[in-house]
Amino acid sequence: MSTSLLEQLRRYGEDFEAAQTEIPLDRLKDPPVAIPTISRRRGLAVAVAAAVALLVLIGGAFLFGGPFGGDEQPPVVTKPEQTPLPAFIPAPGLDSWQQVGTDLMYPVVGLFDMTQAGPWLVAVGFDPGGDMRQDGVILASRDGRYWIRFAENDPALTTGTVLIYGIVQGGPGLVAVGMSCEDAGFPCETGPHPTVWTSVDATSWTRTPHDPDLYGELGSMEDIVATDDGIVAVGVIEAQAAGEGTSTSAVWLSVDGLEWSRVWDGVPGTYLLGVAARPDGVIVGVGGATDQSGATVGAAWVSTGPDQWERVDQSSTAFTSPTGLDVVILDVAAGPAGFTAVGSEGSSLVAVWRSVDGRSWTRVDTADQPFGDTGTLASIAAVDSGWIAGGPDFSSGFGPATLWTSPDGLTWHRVSVLDSQYVSAVVATDAGTAAVAGARRADNDNHAAVWVGPTFDPNVPPPDPGSDSPIASASLEAGLSCEELASAGLSYARAVVYGMRHALPADLDPDADGIPCESAYPSAEVAEVFHDPEGPAVRIVSDLPNLRFTATGPAVEAGLMCPAGTTEFTHEPKPTRMDALFRWEDIYRCDDGSGSFTLGVDVFVDLGDRGYGIWDIASRPGTNQSLTGGGWTDTAVDVSDVSVGRIVVGTGGG
Repeated sequence: MSTSLLEQLRRYGEDFEAAQTEIPLDRLKDPPVAIPTISRRRGLAVAVAAAVALLVLIGGAFLFGGPFGGDEQPPVVTKPEQTPLPAFIPAPGLDSWQQVGTDLMYPVVGLFDMTQAGPWLVAVGFDPGGDMRQDGVILASRDGRYWIRFAENDPALTTGTVLIYGIVQGGPGLVAVGMSCEDAGFPCETGPHPTVWTSVDATSWTRTPHDPDLYGELGSMEDIVATDDGIVAVGVIEAQAAGEGTSTSAVWLSVDGLEWSRVWDGVPGTYLLGVAARPDGVIVGVGGATDQSGATVGAAWVSTGPDQWERVDQSSTAFTSPTGLDVVILDVAAGPAGFTAVGSEGSSLVAVWRSVDGRSWTRVDTADQPFGDTGTLASIAAVDSGWIAGGPDFSSGFGPATLWTSPDGLTWHRVSVLDSQYVSAVVATDAGTAAVAGARRADNDNHAAVWVGPTFDPNVPPPDPGSDSPIASASLEAGLSCEELASAGLSYARAVVYGMRHALPADLDPDADGIPCESAYPSAEVAEVFHDPEGPAVRIVSDLPNLRFTATGPAVEAGLMCPAGTTEFTHEPKPTRMDALFRWEDIYRCDDGSGSFTLGVDVFVDLGDRGYGIWDIASRPGTNQSLTGGGWTDTAVDVSDVSVGRIVVGTGGG
């Protein structure tokens, strides 16, 4: 891999300690690139929440009555002012998609995986512990609507740093995998290592002690599947030698979930992120690799037994990018028609692969399919008549959590747009429903989220919920004219963002005044972005690391805008424009004492290290003037914001 896993972890720890504003550890879903933050860099505080009572009364020693899958009735579980849990998934009224368990999940940062275990859905994730560590999180629901958190103070989940990435029914009841370290502080001094957790009933857990010979000195188990030969876990390990190492894919096997052996190591520069098995014993693993040129490419392995693995189609162009972007496969599912895998090209284009036998793979053409700005498909599950997939994942930044179905893995239909955040797991239950785990953005922070609803028949999908939305500007190639953008259905705001993303070509702004496509859109729509297109222009450059700004242009020369000052992040409210991904707001305080104002940006395109949006003046407190204005913003994450537009100053309270 181009950058060692150990080096990435160390670098991320250093960045965190310096900033003290980002979520501590991101899932190692895409090791070849810098580990992304969960949110925008706008001073997102770590949600170090106090322990919250579960508000549940649990009777008896074991909630689940023994290993998952049994027919025994669990003890009654109630919440104050609520009736006992319904009997089985789905609860009445789940004929449309809805978010569930919000009160319980509020302090939890995110969920990484979910599985059906007998009549229960079980989800795993993390939330902040003491000293900036992470604690493991176990959530479960019998009806899909009411959720319970288990083992909140279990030492197996709260000692050191714990990140649980995968869970499956098996062994003594449940087997979970991920990474952990025993250090009390953050980041881990010795480096996180692959770890297994087991439980009979989810109420208490056992954690494997660290064994470098078995689990490696550094790395993670990324996914897990139960097969006829035992439980198979896949991931990545890295030798810790003088601070340097090479990431290598690895496979572990356990007959009972308790005793494990590492049965296969790949070649250096490869990593496994997902695994799926067919009833006939064929197992497929997916992930990525570094090719001879140093580029990151998708990779797939096939096995007819857990200790015999072979990388397939290594020279196939199906796993590479024609434009040199990194390609990664994040998840794979097995169905009656073979295997379907999903991932990303450059975290900006969704990618889908199909294989009948696990050995020969083709890349599905998604160019004309309704994936829009999603950027990444994070998870996929097989249903009786096809497939259901969801995205985006962590690395794609924010966007609506969205679901698609397909009857064959080739033709995809958008069926639900859930919320603004990421997707980690899609589960199709045996009761005709589906559930999605991940996180959503709310109250200036990330919170674990689960959505449940009907799977829909992939052969008869519902109307596309995004069909009335403007075409995504992030997916449009360069070279389009203003007339083509307007005829394609883009709002004026999105047309401006399209121009910014492609460096505002001269044909989009022939008079070079910084206001593109004025002739192709009604003047009222132009005024919604620039407020007064005839007003004095301003260019505001925000130095993000130093929390300073400078302003230039006619508005400054006329004394309408101060030339310099300080900036301070304030919050991330809902976007003012319905089709924006998210919004941030900063307070700008003038050095000359003339006052302050709040500038907000609705972000339409977020490519991880760069974003494009529309700005406006949200308020101007402490003065007798009302400052309005707007325009476009080009953001280089963690470097600078450049906001260009027009401002108007009138009378009245600000």
